[in-house]
Amino acid sequence: MNNMNAKYIKIDKIRMLIALFLGVLVFSYSSCNKEAALPQDPIDNLGGFKPDGNPEIDAWIKSNLTKPFNIAVKYQYDPFEIDYMKVTTPPKEEFVIPTMRLVLSCMANPYLKNSDSTFVKKIIPKLWVLVGSAQYNNDGTMVLGQAEGANKITIMDVNKYAPNEQFAINTNYTVHHETAHILHQTKLYSQQFKFVNPEYYTATWHNYTDKEAFDLGFVRNYAMASSDEDFVETIAFLLVKGQQAYNDIINVSSPQGKERLRIKEQLVVEYFKEKWSIDFRQLQSDVKAGISNYINENK
Repeated sequence: MNNMNAKYIKIDKIRMLIALFLGVLVFSYSSCNKEAALPQDPIDNLGGFKPDGNPEIDAWIKSNLTKPFNIAVKYQYDPFEIDYMKVTTPPKEEFVIPTMRLVLSCMANPYLKNSDSTFVKKIIPKLWVLVGSAQYNNDGTMVLGQAEGANKITIMDVNKYAPNEQFAINTNYTVHHETAHILHQTKLYSQQFKFVNPEYYTATWHNYTDKEAFDLGFVRNYAMASSDEDFVETIAFLLVKGQQAYNDIINVSSPQGKERLRIKEQLVVEYFKEKWSIDFRQLQSDVKAGISNYINENK
C-alpha cells in the first residue's frame, strides 16, 4: 500500500469516529429531553418539617407562653432555622411541653419574681426553636443553644430530656447563657469586665482544660472565647450551678484566678442592680428553688 492510500484510509477512520461521536451526542441529548411525568401528590414531611403542629402542644403553648409573654415555640423540624450544613434531628413531641415547662419554672418565673411582666416580656425571646440533637462542629466542640438578635433562642439536645438534676441544670445553663446575651445586647455591661484578663481571650479556647481556665480567671474554657461569652458564662454559672459551685472553682484556682473570678462576680452583681434594678442574689436563690421544685414535681 502506498503512502497516499494509507493517508486516505486514516482520514476515513477519523471521519467515522467523528460521525460516531456525534451520533452518541445526539442520542444522549434526545434521551435527556424526554419529559417524565411529575408526581401530583405532595411529599409529606419532607426533610422532617411538619407545617401543622400537634393540637395539644399548640394549645399549651398558646395558653402558657403566647398569651402571657407573646412567645412562639417552633418544635416542627426545620433545618433552615439552624445551621443546615450540620446534621441535626427533630425534637420528640413528648418532650416539647416538659422542656418549655422547665424554661418557665427556672428562668421566666424567677425573673418575673424579681422584676415585672413588662421586663420579662422585653427580655424574653419571642421565638424559641427546639432541636432534638446537639450540633457538632468540625473542631470537636458542640453547640447546645444559641441566641440571635435578642429575638430568638434555640435549645438543642431536647431528646435527652429527663426530669432529673443533670438535664435541668444542663438545659437551664443554656437558657440562662442565651438570656444573658439578650440582657447585655439590650444594656451594655461595664467596660471594666472586658479588661480583667483580656490577654487570654482566644478562638482556640477548646485547647484549654477547665482547670487551666479556672487558673486564668474563667468559670470554664468556653468563657475564654470572648468578653461577651465570659460575661454570660459567669452569669449562667452563678445562677444555675450556684454560689457554692462558684466558690469551689475559686478554691482550686491560682491566686490570680481567684482574684479575677471575684472581680467578675462583683461586676455581674453590680450590672443587674445598676442596669436592671434586680437583686442578683435573690434571683440566684429563686433560680435554684425553681430547679429544685421542677425536679421534685416531675419525679
